[in-house]
Amino acid sequence: MAATLMQRAAGVLAGSPLLRRGRDLYAENVRNWNFPLSKAGKLQAGLWLILDDYAKGFFPPKFPDRQKTYQAERDYHSSIPGMSEAEVRQNNRTKPFWPGESGRRYLGHFIKLAEDLARVQKNPPAKVLELGCGVGWMAEFLAATGYEVVGTTISEIDIADANRRAASLETKGLTPKLKFMAAPMESVHTVAGTETYDAAFVYEALHHAFDWRETLRSSFACLKPGGWLLICNEPNVLHTFIAYRVAKLSNTHEIGFNKGELIAELKKTGFKQVISTGATWHWWLHEHWLLAQK
Repeated sequence: MAATLMQRAAGVLAGSPLLRRGRDLYAENVRNWNFPLSKAGKLQAGLWLILDDYAKGFFPPKFPDRQKTYQAERDYHSSIPGMSEAEVRQNNRTKPFWPGESGRRYLGHFIKLAEDLARVQKNPPAKVLELGCGVGWMAEFLAATGYEVVGTTISEIDIADANRRAASLETKGLTPKLKFMAAPMESVHTVAGTETYDAAFVYEALHHAFDWRETLRSSFACLKPGGWLLICNEPNVLHTFIAYRVAKLSNTHEIGFNKGELIAELKKTGFKQVISTGATWHWWLHEHWLLAQK
């Protein structure tokens, strides 16, 4: 298919001296995930990449193959430029206790999740399902406060590290009701079996789903009548652009959501009411926090 006029213009701009620094910064980033980039540097590198890939027909990103998308998510630990799998896993094991703003942000988000669960009267020992739990730190914290928690993730490697968290609670003399199972978010209902949950939540993971609409339907099937789904800190529409550089480097699925589209799909799925606890004026940038009742 012949390139459109806009694609040709993007290609010319990407190859111009104006964006040479962005190209060079991205080339360094390809070699080293932790290459220090200022905010301006991230903008320059991301802008060059988007224009270059748009000219080649790669942007906006497309994910036509479900199994390839799943495998890319499973291979995340070995896909980070300049970092070994062992280094990536060690970094993930320390989450959320990362230095600086990242640690403060993660811990603040756990507090907000706990407050949102209390808001819909899902208090310990309620049974909670997490979709896309990664290494399971949110599930661990909830179990430590008395919830019965099942965490699910697509990665068997993450399951192994998440199980260490469950074991650490037992080492402390606690008797947590916490377990982890491997499943893509779109089919989490298949591993849940006949079990149903008082609440389910997805934190910073729905935007990695191959099919987020299918994920909503799967989570709906896991809930008891009157149960709640919590969508936590999912990115807004500009994330598709802002995170494209990171997605390209890690070969993962990164998109942003329109709040109205999310709410409409929740209602189409069968959720009776939807409450937003995030920013009132999101300006296409602030993250979404939504509570939806079955």
